[in-house]
Amino acid sequence: MSTHLDGGPSFDLDITTPTARSSVDISTFRVGRHGGPDEADLAYRERLYGLIGAIVVAGGHVEAAMKRLILLLRDEQGGFSLVDKTWSDLHKLLVAQSRRSISQATALAEILEWGEVNELKRRRDDAVHASWWNWDGVGVMRSRFFRKQDGANIVCTLEDLEEDARLLFVYAEKLDLLLEADWPQARLPRRT
Repeated sequence: MSTHLDGGPSFDLDITTPTARSSVDISTFRVGRHGGPDEADLAYRERLYGLIGAIVVAGGHVEAAMKRLILLLRDEQGGFSLVDKTWSDLHKLLVAQSRRSISQATALAEILEWGEVNELKRRRDDAVHASWWNWDGVGVMRSRFFRKQDGANIVCTLEDLEEDARLLFVYAEKLDLLLEADWPQARLPRRT
């Protein structure tokens, strides 16, 4: 079967439809290549996994920055276990902090708005909560599984993933800058 998904290249698929499934949804398919991965697949995977990894690392930096900021603004002396929350819940806690009479309120509100305008949670979630089509020649495609919904195929470019990671790292940095000198830091020695 020749396939062309929105925004992606055309490619051929051999599809099996077992009798155990009365309907098919391409976002749920197990995708493979006859004979297993070839050299192009392996090279593509290296690039793709590096970009997904950058998004995951950047997302972790954002969540850590959110936790640090909540603890600081609440004047909590405990550790991250006190703010063991999802991204959405951390965001809500920061929004509440931005509405208080604190010196960082305006800057925090602007940073949170910047994160929303740039859809940073969606960018992270679209990378993490997806089954990636890790085969060369099908475009940069993932099957995304939203909460309480059927799957959806998302087509993008490698450059889009680079931008996702870049924006997430910028967001983490913006949040961390609000800590000023009020949070412990560690620095590696300068290299010459």
